Amino acid sequence: MDEAKRLVVNIVTWNSARYLPNLFASLDEQDTQDFTVTVVDNASNDETVSWLLEARQDAVLLRNVRNRGFSGAHNQGIELALSRWGNQNLDRHYVLITNPDLEFSSTAIRVLISYMEAHPEVGACGPKLLRAIARTDEDQEMSESSRTDMIDSTGLLIKKSRCVVDRGSGEKDNGQYDNADEVFGLSGACVLYRASVLAAVKVGAEYFDEDFFAYLEDVDLAWRIRLLGFQARLVPQAVAWHYRRVPSSPRSGWLASWSARRSRSPSVNYLSTRNRGWMLVKNESVIDLILHMPWWLPYEAAKLVASILSMSQIKGQIASLMGMPKMLVKRSKIRKHRRAKRREMRRWFV
Repeated sequence: MDEAKRLVVNIVTWNSARYLPNLFASLDEQDTQDFTVTVVDNASNDETVSWLLEARQDAVLLRNVRNRGFSGAHNQGIELALSRWGNQNLDRHYVLITNPDLEFSSTAIRVLISYMEAHPEVGACGPKLLRAIARTDEDQEMSESSRTDMIDSTGLLIKKSRCVVDRGSGEKDNGQYDNADEVFGLSGACVLYRASVLAAVKVGAEYFDEDFFAYLEDVDLAWRIRLLGFQARLVPQAVAWHYRRVPSSPRSGWLASWSARRSRSPSVNYLSTRNRGWMLVKNESVIDLILHMPWWLPYEAAKLVASILSMSQIKGQIASLMGMPKMLVKRSKIRKHRRAKRREMRRWFV
């Protein structure tokens, strides 16, 4: 890795071969090449590794013998980046967390870096994410793709019920979010972190919580960054397209939410149920939770009733309870470094 370059694009792959040509083509088309790429592969059994070894020898490739999940694999890439930068000023170094099923506009990376350089108070920023549509053939190869003007995410929106959704998801992009808005956090599909903030928010040996494995780890990290007093911003002049399979919608009611949960795989239901409880225990203020009881208590009751019909959610609830002692230890470490006042945090719960 070239130590002179202050940005690392961090990509985690797991059977992602169909998306990589488009992602790397969009990286090659950037109007700045002042970045390096690290790919952490989670034991793919498709053509991911062979394609990378043949087509992208310029990328640093870390190969895991088992799937370490989104959290563990991204932590490997972050740790590698920070170790290479050593004693350099981490305030002006950045890690861009990037899904493999993503494509960038040609100016996106330059615009994101420029924004961070001009706003030292910002700990994380992200592009306006629009949706891309992919069609696959019989061998599950991508045969056709198209970029749309439908919004995938313009930041994370957290409700008083503590339900977290992607702001603007499913809306047509008519410029309604084209301000550099401060947001609660950014979708983990694509978010640029200031390296010094990642170092500050680290709990033990972890940036993303590796106990989460996958799902809500981006919200958990966004929450911890907020608690440290750093801002998160949408930078809509930077645009990327995301091939999302299960989008979230801020307009979804409880019935739609239950329907979506029933259509998810058991593993997704298990992880999202377990990790929600852990996220709240680690980051939530008891006073704020009491103030918002009229919103979150009915939501939790409805989820509990729904879980009776789902064995994966029941298992997730049990696993969440079993893991609480460990999460309470992490909570204690997080609270020691908290800078944001409760009033500042409360304004993000809508």
